[in-house]
This record gives sequence, structure tokens and C-alpha cells, in this order.
Amino acid sequence: MNPTSQILLPELTELIEAREFRTLRESLAGVPPADVADLLADLPLEQAAVCFRLLPRDEAGDVFAELDGDLQSNLIEQLGDIRSRQAIEALDPDDRARVLDELPTEVAKRLIASLSPATRRETQAILGYPSDAVGRLMTPDYVRVRPDWTVAKSFEHIRRFGHDAETVHWIFVIDGQYRLIDDIHIRQLLLADPEALISSIMDDAFIALDADDDREEAVRMMARYDRTALPVIDSRGVLLGIVTHDDVADVAEEEVTEDIQKQAGMEALAKPYMQTGLVEMVKKRGGWLCVLLLLQVATIGVLDMFQSQLEKAAILISFIPLIISSGGNTGTQAASLLIRAISLAEIEHKDWKRVILSELRTGLALGVALGLLAFLVVLGLDITGIASSDMATGVGLTVGLSIVGIVIWGVTIGSMFPIILDRMGLDPATISSPLVATLMDVSGIVIYLLIATVLVL
Repeated sequence: MNPTSQILLPELTELIEAREFRTLRESLAGVPPADVADLLADLPLEQAAVCFRLLPRDEAGDVFAELDGDLQSNLIEQLGDIRSRQAIEALDPDDRARVLDELPTEVAKRLIASLSPATRRETQAILGYPSDAVGRLMTPDYVRVRPDWTVAKSFEHIRRFGHDAETVHWIFVIDGQYRLIDDIHIRQLLLADPEALISSIMDDAFIALDADDDREEAVRMMARYDRTALPVIDSRGVLLGIVTHDDVADVAEEEVTEDIQKQAGMEALAKPYMQTGLVEMVKKRGGWLCVLLLLQVATIGVLDMFQSQLEKAAILISFIPLIISSGGNTGTQAASLLIRAISLAEIEHKDWKRVILSELRTGLALGVALGLLAFLVVLGLDITGIASSDMATGVGLTVGLSIVGIVIWGVTIGSMFPIILDRMGLDPATISSPLVATLMDVSGIVIYLLIATVLVL
């Protein structure tokens, strides 16, 4: 519960029970929509519906957009069709499409059918794009002007229609066929001569997204060009809408969360952690754990193959955790670096040779440093009490050289698998830390025991 809820929740509960609705409305006035949404989430459903009905229509739309999908669906059932339709229509077009997409199919169909014809067409146009496309993020509420207008006429247009626009920081110039030909920051208009034509301040250069682009492209372009809004066009160059920074921030948060969860060795959660039930949580996490468990069986097989040799020098078993942890850690580091570099478009598939050379150099340097440290650690443990002096030196060399080889192999696996997966059209984040670590456990033990066979056994 956030601080606002802690302060207002007892007061709201008392006012609802006392049926002092005018005071209740005044208490909610001025509270940010996100905080009102948190308050509604903390109230019983019936009381939440009472509070929602008291909100002004415009504010109700902003609050409804902040609620989670389950509460939205429950509120719709409580409010009835008329009030629900008003709440949905009050949303910005992109938020309206997102909300309807998350509602149960039958509820969404009923609400879409109840919308005004213009709103219905607007909403269905956005819903017609794939769920991960830029078209789902865009809003058709923006300000557009013509190149033959004066700056003064453009300001008159902005004052008349800018109230409904998502933003007026950027003004978009279109031709007679509604094709985008330029975008102008509002500062340029403010500093221009009122009698100057829009064409005189145009540079005929603009950055735009395609409606069919993946939404991650919007995140990259917004960050690359430091924009608060980007136009969205179709294949003919017709301006369809804009994507704003707040929508992109939500996408960036979702994508990062999904990648982090996948790298932890699980499927991404569809809902926030506290809203995910036991069955769903087990399904999301159990699959990968079963796969990793089966992969670890290979480790048992490797140890069984070398059992007779290990009986001759049982001291080698003591250093297996040191060996496999070194490989898993370095492989995980490399995988994490490459997954992030791919998601930020810092590298391309053709860069794989440069990547592997860089990682091999890094792996060699790290391997030598860690191998030397491990060699000194083994000697410092004074194992001569259970092994001869020559055996102790041989064990130290085995551990040291094994770590050099395992670290180099770890950075190779960790750096190449994300590129290979991305080249295959798969999500590189599925090369999770547990998977890389498990693969390194198996291969690391093989490398260790092969070197031990040569030097000690």
C-alpha cells in the first residue's frame, strides 16, 4: 500500500459508509490518477465502484487506464453498460485499445459494440495490428498542419484542436494526400515570424515509425533520437498517428522485465508477481527447472565414466565445485552482455567474428588470472598430507589449466548462443543464466577430468 492509500483509505471508507458522497468527491479531487487507481485496488469492489462513479468523466478514463486487467473487468460488471462505455470512451485511443484487448473476449465485444461509430472505427483500426506492433501503441490524436499555412494560422489551429491532442510538443506537416512530409518542434513555431509559411521553416527531414514495426523499435528510436513523440506511417507514407514517450516507457519496462525473468530460467509472467496464482507460477517456472534437471543428469554420466580414475586421486573431487562455478559465472557474464547488446542493437549478426575474437581475448586474460589464482589456492591448502608433493603440484596445475580452458569455453558459449538464437528468429533472452550454467557444468567437468587424466591420473 502506497503512502497516499495509507492516508486516504480510512477516510474514504468512512465517507462511503456514511454516504457522504459530495465530501467523497472532494476528497478524490486533485489526487493523481495512479494514486486513485491504487486506492480503488485497496477497496472492496462495491466501494471501489462507488468511488469510480463519483469521478469526473475525463478523470475516470485516466484512472481506469491505470487499473490492472482483473479490476477493470470486475468494475465493468459493477458499473453496467452505460457507465462502462463512458469510461472506455474517455480513454485515449491507444489506452482504450489496450484495455479492450486485455478484457475477456465477450466483455470486450459488448463494449466495442456500444461505442459511438467514430470511436469504434478508431479503436478497431488500432486493434487490427498485431499485439507487438507499433500500431497498437499509436494514438490518432495529434496536431497536423499544411506547408502553405502561415505560422499564425497554425497557432490558431493548435489552439482549436490541441486540447484533444496527446502532445503539442511536435507538430506534423502533411501534404494533400495526408502523407507526412516533415515534423516541427513547437519551439520552432514559437520563435518564427507569425507571417512566415510553414514551408519556410521546414527542413524536409523527419524520423518515423512504420505501423507494422515491432514495438521494441519504438523504444530504440525514441532513445536514440531523444524524442518525446514519433510519427507512425503506413507503407504509402500516410500519417496514421503518433507514439509518445509514456507509451514507450511502458513497453521498455515490460520488455526489460520479460528479459530478466527469462534469463532467470523461466517463462515471462503475464501478470505482476503478486497477482500470479500458484498454478500459473508453477507452470511458468517448472518447465525450465525440469529441463535443467534432465541436463544435469549428463553430469552424473560424466562422473561415472571417470569413476575408476577418480578413485586413484580422490582429492580431485574436492575441486569440482570450484571448476564448474568458474565456467558458469564466465558463461553467464558473456551471455548477459550479448543479450543486452543485441536488444540495444549495438551489434548485428555480421559482427559475430569481432565478438568471438573480443571474447576469446577477454576469456584468455580472465582465464590466466583465475587459473593462476586457483593454482596458488590449491598449493596454499597444503594437501601434501593426503597426497604426495608431486601429486599436489599436479593437482594445482590441473585445476589452474582447467579453469583457463573452461573460462575460454564459457565466454565462447555465452557470446555465440545469443547471436545464433537471434539469427534463428528466437528471443536471445531464452539463453538464461541457469541454462548456460548447466551447460558449463557438464562441459566443465569433461575438460577438468580430461586434463586430470593427462597430468595426474
